[in-house]
Amino acid sequence: MNSALRRRLLKSALALPLAAAIGRIGHAQPLPDVARLKSGYAQRLKKILAAGKLPYIDIESSCNPTKVDIDSVAQSIDRMDIGLMALSADMTKGQYRDGVRFDNLSERLLKAWPDRFIPVGNGGQPPFLTEAADEFFAAQEAAAGQQPMLLLGEFEMRHYPSPRQVKRGELDRDVNIPIDGPAGHRLFALSEKLGLAFQLHYEVEDELLAPLERMLEKYPKAKVIWCHLAQVRYIERASRYSAAYVEGLLKRFPNLYFDTAFGDASSFYPLSNQRHARVWGTFGGLVDAWRDLIAAYPHRFLSALDLGGDRLERIAEYDRKHRDFLGRFPKDVQQRIAYRNAWSLLFGEEFA
Repeated sequence: MNSALRRRLLKSALALPLAAAIGRIGHAQPLPDVARLKSGYAQRLKKILAAGKLPYIDIESSCNPTKVDIDSVAQSIDRMDIGLMALSADMTKGQYRDGVRFDNLSERLLKAWPDRFIPVGNGGQPPFLTEAADEFFAAQEAAAGQQPMLLLGEFEMRHYPSPRQVKRGELDRDVNIPIDGPAGHRLFALSEKLGLAFQLHYEVEDELLAPLERMLEKYPKAKVIWCHLAQVRYIERASRYSAAYVEGLLKRFPNLYFDTAFGDASSFYPLSNQRHARVWGTFGGLVDAWRDLIAAYPHRFLSALDLGGDRLERIAEYDRKHRDFLGRFPKDVQQRIAYRNAWSLLFGEEFA
């Protein structure tokens, strides 16, 4: 075999794995449109249901887009019979310094695994909401007009350091952006304009409730998912919040939803040493008032894992805890929370 032929054969052999990899992650394929995504999602959910399993749609998880192992997350989704995941990009301060105002994580997810991931806008947190809010919102709106997007990301308007950050001594994530300030108005208006729901991280405190209510009144077409039902870090700061209060909100604001990503009965917030998932009673059961509220308004609650960049490897643990929560309700309520409500919110119709 002459040297020229040997070089051509070697080049072809090296190209085959590369071509296979490109085909697998889909870089050679155009992004699927919403109709194709919807069809693939329905097939996947029905396949899991036919196997006698309960799929759920994780409406709220996020990651560091520069570090996430997409294939690993997708394989975990398959192992646990999770239906779909809304995995948004929490852009890094490094990206901010580089002038990035929109990360294309959803594009990469759809090209790799289009029947497992929901296209989501980027998460909104400082410095993007505090130093470059106009640029950030403009980038989200532009992206929504250029590629599939079914949901806006999680916006941190009031956020204490997470339990994991506290344990690591990282106490700088104490976000307090007025929800009725310029960024809040831009967010609610964008939701109305695009017809897309957004995820809201907004700590439960008495002084924060009235501003949120005013924004819900001012923007009645905004679709709001208030993350972490009954997650109260400091009970002494939330004397007004209860299942009855939430019921009042549900009656007044038809576009308000709550996700069910919260700690289990043994989860305590380290800065207050309080059980911050108030749905749980002393002995690990659901508090009657919260269980009855969910059962009475099953259309308004959504499955969520709240995976983040520092806990993606704990997906099996989070899945187990969420399924334990779902299993405490009748089958029809389980299905509503697990996937039917999210489907209706994303597509404006019942899952068939």
